[in-house]
Amino acid sequence: MENNNEYSHLTLSELWDLLEEKQKELEAQNAAPVNYYTPGDSMTYLAAMSQCWGIEATRVEIREIETEISRRCRTAKEE
Repeated sequence: MENNNEYSHLTLSELWDLLEEKQKELEAQNAAPVNYYTPGDSMTYLAAMSQCWGIEATRVEIREIETEISRRCRTAKEE
């Protein structure tokens, strides 16, 4: 499983920095003006959905980083 871990090359300190960076990115995404969908207009639909997908992708990344930090802290406690 360690081979498939995209964060395995980062230290715990770097993970905390990355988490903070992603949280700031999420705050900026949430503070951005909302793209509204105009019924029948595919461009506004794509803009609105892209904004939603971007926010959700950042949330997923934050959860993955938090999981990796928790896993490493648990491992350190067990040793």
